[in-house]
Amino acid sequence: MTEELQNDTTEAEEMVMPQADHVFITDETESIDSGKIPVWQQLSLLAVLLFLLLGGVITPKVVALFQTDAEAIPAAVPILQSEADLGPQASNTQSAREPFADITIRAEAAFVWDIQNQRALYKKNEQKPLPLASVTKLMTALVAYEILEEQDLVAIEDEAIRQYGNSGLIQGETFERLALTDLMLMSSSNDGAYALAAAAGNTLSTNGANSFVYAMNIRAQELGLYNTSFKNPTGLDISQTESGAEGSAKDMAFLMEHIVTQKPDILTYTTQNDARVYSADGTYHDTQNTNYYINQIPGLIGSKTGYTDLAGGNLVVAFDAGLNRPIVVAVLGSTRNERFTDVITLVEEAQKLVTQN
Repeated sequence: MTEELQNDTTEAEEMVMPQADHVFITDETESIDSGKIPVWQQLSLLAVLLFLLLGGVITPKVVALFQTDAEAIPAAVPILQSEADLGPQASNTQSAREPFADITIRAEAAFVWDIQNQRALYKKNEQKPLPLASVTKLMTALVAYEILEEQDLVAIEDEAIRQYGNSGLIQGETFERLALTDLMLMSSSNDGAYALAAAAGNTLSTNGANSFVYAMNIRAQELGLYNTSFKNPTGLDISQTESGAEGSAKDMAFLMEHIVTQKPDILTYTTQNDARVYSADGTYHDTQNTNYYINQIPGLIGSKTGYTDLAGGNLVVAFDAGLNRPIVVAVLGSTRNERFTDVITLVEEAQKLVTQN
């Protein structure tokens, strides 16, 4: 016990009055010298000191009463920092406000991928292989980019023209690889995709487009797209029961991520509503984007549609959710129209999540 405490205890003991049948409070008892501590306060102080010395445990609340340090006082007040602190009721309330919690989409499979933080924001049958339709052309564009130089000329030959669909290409005309890639991705041109595959494949072997498809499958394995396989460079159905390519929503999101981060110029024209693309001889083709909803996706980085009877409606997009926060949304197995509304729903939910964080 310190000297200060000894003096306080002695003074309190000296002020105890002798036992008597009657105690009279006089003016002198009430008028204690201003330099001294009143009896009742001394007794209270003594009781507290004895409690501190003999009680054995000093709780944070008791200590807080005697602290004067401005930083020490808040430390005695617990701060709730987790859902466990808030209790189950608060946790349930918090979950109910989570983005993606109550949405409904038509797509059979979907995947939303945050590139910056390398985490999935939404998953639905994300690893199930499904027909890809023209989403296949993302891999066609990537492999052609890696095999051919930007100014290499690609001829539109008869086999390309005989592919299903008509994008206005003419047999015998030629395009630089970059220009034909732009036209192919924007208008989902099957003849353009086949022409690119044949030209790039011929640099690998004499098998042309078949060699190119083989290279597409090798590249898929190199990128870790293990639920993806290609049978042609267009994604067109081979028959009523066999698709031209299969892949998962997760794989397509990762393919788009690779293009966005490594070869972003491949996607430049996919963010535009329409464009005029010139062939090597100076003739031009006016083309329109098959994604009719690009203006409803803010910060669009890239986009690719797909639709066949077997696939239904597919769509993969990449967009910037703000402050250089690229996010990829992939939906497979929707309908021709609902693939767009599915993606817009997922884009809006992703933006909410980014805003909250």
